[in-house]
Parts: sequence; C-alpha cells; structure tokens
Amino acid sequence: MNTTQSQVLKSDDRIVPTLLDYLEREEVVLLPMDTVYGLVVHGQKPRALAKLRALKNFGQDQPLGILTRSEKAEEVAILNEAAKRMISHFPYPVTMIVKAAPVLSPEITQGFANIFLSCPDRFIYDLVGAVPFPLVCATAKAGGEPVTNFEAAFRYFGHTIPLIVDGGRSYYGRRGTLIDFTLENPTIMNFGPVSVDDLRLILPEIILPSHLMK
Repeated sequence: MNTTQSQVLKSDDRIVPTLLDYLEREEVVLLPMDTVYGLVVHGQKPRALAKLRALKNFGQDQPLGILTRSEKAEEVAILNEAAKRMISHFPYPVTMIVKAAPVLSPEITQGFANIFLSCPDRFIYDLVGAVPFPLVCATAKAGGEPVTNFEAAFRYFGHTIPLIVDGGRSYYGRRGTLIDFTLENPTIMNFGPVSVDDLRLILPEIILPSHLMK
C-alpha cells in the first residue's frame, strides 16, 4: 500500500481514464458515492482484491460487494424476476443481496453463495459502463463508522490509498437500503435512504421483517 500522500481528483466524468489506469495497476481507489465513500478495485485482479481485504481487515468470512448496472449484472450474479425489476431502476440507493454467478472469483465470494450489488448514483453508473471488468467495492470506514465526506476520507486514508476522488459530502450520508433477494420474497434487512413505501412501488411483494417494524 502507498505510504506517500494520495493523489486527489475532483469527481468528474473526465477522470475515468485515470481511474481505469489506477485500477489496471491493481491499486485501491477511494470513490465518493451518494450513499458513502467506497474502496474500489479491479474485480479480476487477485492482488488488488487482497489489498482491499487487508485494508478492510477482512478475514475469510464475508463476500465483497460489486458495483454494477442492469446490462452487466448477470455477468456476476443470478437474478430472479424481482431482482431484475429492482436493478432496472439503478442508479438507486439500495444494496441488493443476490446469488453469485458460478464464474465469479472465489477471492470475491470467499465461498459464499451470495453477493452484494449496488449502484447508488449516476457517476458510479457511468463508471461501471465505461470499464470492461467488475468493480469490487467495500465501504470506507473510519473508527467503525462509514466515511461520508471528503475531509474524513483524506484524513483517514490520505497516506494509504494512492488515489482519492473528492466528491464533497455524500448526498445521503448513509449506506443504501439493504434488500435480500435470495428469500421467497424480497426482504428489507436494514433501513437506508429508500423507504418501504417507495420500494413497494417497484416491489409490491417486498417484506419488512417484524424486528424492523415500529
């Protein structure tokens, strides 16, 4: 991992070639999103995936997430009808739990059958469309809390991540609403920016577990 000060770029579609160069060189980049800041790597580079796990202090007990959009999602996941309906609304501040495609790298899934998919904003949506490989992502955290602004991102990662993209403060400032699509009916697992009432317009069959009911 780099020990010199990070390069900082302002969030803009024109930086995509630079992002692609860093990712191809197996580096971790820190990107702003409308939800929270995310640590992102090239999903087909084992060394990059190992760097991400080391940075997050992940063991072998959880899968990583993937940033994607509708026309690319089935390259990395198996989507049921409800999941396809949801992903057709991307970019959207939700995180989906879905079945991982069998071809997905074990460095990403760590033996788990499921994977996390998300695409919370237009910048990420356009970036996914511009790169020819999966973008693997994990939430950037500082002191156990998600990073939601550039100042915190630079303070905690400015000497460990070679490239940080400055997107200011995250629009929502919280992680996406978590929905499990591997159950009989799509089920909200954690609250986020999207309410159950909004989700029912897309997924009338969605379930809110009793422990989340007020």
